[in-house]
Amino acid sequence: MKELTIVFFCTWKFAATFPVAIYIMKMSFTETILYTNIGGIIGAVVFVFFSDLLIKAYDRFWPEKFKLKKKKKAVFTKRNRLLVRIKTRFGLYGIVILSPLILSIPVGSFLMVKYYGKHRSNIIWLITGQIFWSLVYTWFYTQIRVAVT
Repeated sequence: MKELTIVFFCTWKFAATFPVAIYIMKMSFTETILYTNIGGIIGAVVFVFFSDLLIKAYDRFWPEKFKLKKKKKAVFTKRNRLLVRIKTRFGLYGIVILSPLILSIPVGSFLMVKYYGKHRSNIIWLITGQIFWSLVYTWFYTQIRVAVT
């Protein structure tokens, strides 16, 4: 049951699951790597396809003639500025690196599909970034657990 819990939570918020897996669920290094990556991969694939469907549905059901002609003044929030800065400065690789770290998997998948399309190579890059961060997080938290005990 604890394995399914970790897999489920890794599909949504990847970074927050590692302390739970290591400290509360008392998983080993290998178990943590395995279950967090399974959850991350499932989340990336599901949200890439869901984001693509969402974008297509929006374009289909809200054509240009129903959209407001008067362009509203853009509202810039800290989050919007961060996303634009990531896209312009780092591109796809910035989304790949920051998706499991700062952004969540659904937000990172949506941004990737919206700006770079649903290509197989993009999905592989997203999964590669999650595997990298999984190794980093697991190593970091297991080192802390070893140092404390």
